[in-house]
Amino acid sequence: MSGVSEKTCLTCKQSYTPRQPSTQLYCGRSCKEKARNLKLIDEGVPRKGGYSRSVYIRVWMKARNETDYTAPCTYCGRTLSVDEPFTLDHTVPRGELSYDQVKSEEFLVLACQECNQAKGQLSVEEFTGEKQ
Repeated sequence: MSGVSEKTCLTCKQSYTPRQPSTQLYCGRSCKEKARNLKLIDEGVPRKGGYSRSVYIRVWMKARNETDYTAPCTYCGRTLSVDEPFTLDHTVPRGELSYDQVKSEEFLVLACQECNQAKGQLSVEEFTGEKQ
């Protein structure tokens, strides 16, 4: 390739010899992807898997023709919205569960962050007895 002048990559600012002199703006595929991702972030476009969990929940609920995107905290009863922080809490301390039980939905409940932190590693019985 005679007569091809070097260019400066728009992402990493390194000099490179382009394979397509008239259109190539980046030294390689990784710099092109970085630039694309940064541009998308600047434009507010979520990256792959970048939706918040509340978006997934609302879309799921819409698909089920449900409109109430709230649920009560298992412990205090406070109404939790999908747009505010909430946690999935194990009703039995994780240390007392087998690997399969830790992954099972059977031992999970919704809780506000305050109740989840206050409960810590207590069982539900210990926590609810302690609160009264």
